[in-house]
Amino acid sequence: MPGKAQQFSEDMVKLINELRAQLPDIVEDAGKASTKPVNASLWGIPLLSESDSETPERDLRLDVILAKFVKARNNDVEKAREMLTNTLKWRAEFGVDGILEETFPEDVFGKVGYLYGHDTAGRPVTYNFYGGLDNKLVFGDLDRFLRWRVQLHERGMQQLDFVDVADMLQVHDYEGVGLLSYDKFARTASRATVQLMTDNYPETLNTKIFANVPGWG
Repeated sequence: MPGKAQQFSEDMVKLINELRAQLPDIVEDAGKASTKPVNASLWGIPLLSESDSETPERDLRLDVILAKFVKARNNDVEKAREMLTNTLKWRAEFGVDGILEETFPEDVFGKVGYLYGHDTAGRPVTYNFYGGLDNKLVFGDLDRFLRWRVQLHERGMQQLDFVDVADMLQVHDYEGVGLLSYDKFARTASRATVQLMTDNYPETLNTKIFANVPGWG
């Protein structure tokens, strides 16, 4: 997965530069498509800067972020542009920039997942738990669950510097999961979460660890 800027190949640098040159148009297109104002930044990194030349002022963290979109679309810059445009639109309409200020009931989500610690490479670690949940309570209000899940991921994204650490690690713990645990509420929430993360957080997950997986799973 894309990591430090200095690790990029010459070909990848060319693709990054192609996408970087289109950023003003991407931000404009996202703004036109969105019903709410679009923020021209991702995870604290401005998409529009005063200098796009190869100078010390060039923000190499932006290169790392753009490489994620390019990589996610198999090095197709036009598809990466479309993906980035859609992500900016989604973030505006979903209200992602203010989501860290939202509160969610601890008695509902406290046992579902949390962010804690780092791996040996300094990556933030997110823990997700699937056993012993009241699926209707947790997943029944899909919008609330997705907002909680995005907030959890955004908390991890805040810990990335996009220089030495550019992605995260997830632990999925299935202890206590029964045959009937994966009901319609869990299935719907799982599909929606995967789609949302795939569409809007490309290449931000380095490793998934699965623990206590049932023998019948």
